[in-house]
Amino acid sequence: MSVTPVAVTWAGGGLLAALVLPRIRRRRLAPLVPLAAAVAALLSLGGGADLIAASAPGGLALGRPGGGLVLVCALATTVCLLLSPPPDSGEILVIAACGTLSAIALATGSPLTWGLCFVAAFALFGVRWVAAAPARATLAAARVSTLGAATLVAAAPFLPVDAAAVPPRAHLAGGLLAGGIAAGFALVPLGGWVSGGSRLVRGAALAPWALLLVPALLLTTQPLQVVLSADARVTFAAILLPVGAVTAVWAALRGLSVPDSERYPRVRLADLGLVAMGLATPLPAARLGSLLLMLTHLCVGPLLVHDPASASSRPRRVAWAALCGVPPGPAFWGRFALTTALTTAFGGALLLAFLPVAGAVMVIAVRSAMAATSVTPAASPGRAARFAAWVPPLAAVTVGLLPAASLHALLGVG
Repeated sequence: MSVTPVAVTWAGGGLLAALVLPRIRRRRLAPLVPLAAAVAALLSLGGGADLIAASAPGGLALGRPGGGLVLVCALATTVCLLLSPPPDSGEILVIAACGTLSAIALATGSPLTWGLCFVAAFALFGVRWVAAAPARATLAAARVSTLGAATLVAAAPFLPVDAAAVPPRAHLAGGLLAGGIAAGFALVPLGGWVSGGSRLVRGAALAPWALLLVPALLLTTQPLQVVLSADARVTFAAILLPVGAVTAVWAALRGLSVPDSERYPRVRLADLGLVAMGLATPLPAARLGSLLLMLTHLCVGPLLVHDPASASSRPRRVAWAALCGVPPGPAFWGRFALTTALTTAFGGALLLAFLPVAGAVMVIAVRSAMAATSVTPAASPGRAARFAAWVPPLAAVTVGLLPAASLHALLGVG
């Protein structure tokens, strides 16, 4: 499928909305921008090869998983904006720009263009965070995320890495690629910058990273393992495996002691740590587990990135139940598939990282669901917001009950 209609809709709709909506005092219509992009993706959706970004030889064509991901991300962003206060022009422009750049990154066959898309997108929302909440945490987030994404550009001249490449070049390519992915996922020790930034920015300000850039970065990274030589894959795994394990354990355990408003970013970081570990192995189960976890967070994220008092408690309780890791929740299937693949590839020692993560996330989910019961919304939400608040948990329940069918229908992955 062609990415042009989607990219033009994202960019044109965002620019038009940023210029017109504030003047006519209709900023509440901002969700129409990602909704229009979702419609464009749906109309363009077709078959296509299972090729993503820099693994393709060239051109700007979305594979079936990439097209499906653009559709899901646009819908998730629409729900997020429906639940947010009316965004200003800057917020609309940043979301539209990140949507455009993530769609191009999913479609491009040039490693250089792929890396530049992520650098531009991370720089845009980093600047937006600093402008919205000037503080040391947001400055660190902007600096670490943008410089980390720049390593993807540095890796571009070395991709693809064929088997004839000399070991120094192969190891350099694998190291740069892993470093850029770790920074984009906000893994420690490269920052964990989302933990600090999410204390100051919420809702629509967090959406570009959570709902657009991380899913695109994950999906475009998976096929890159195919174009890495054996030496490059060794270095790639040697970086992502321990960093992912440390992040997963650290974020999950820290989530036990933070306020309710900061628990969801910690759970998301813990799952991104597991996903990073999954990227260290090319086994199909690791890919499926990563995609299921990504779909789970795309379902519940539009609701949980907001402050607890921004929506009614019942949808939040269902959303946290989907994340707790108990079947038939979608998070259970994703974590189970990842754990199976990792223990198959690297042995049962990795259970020492997974078990505390699973236990801590379950406790966090139960505590968050109980806390949601006692929270009173700050204001009475409108009918559209009340309806939108139920979309994320119901979508998560559907993915949990039909995980294989959901992956096939949404991403074309069997």
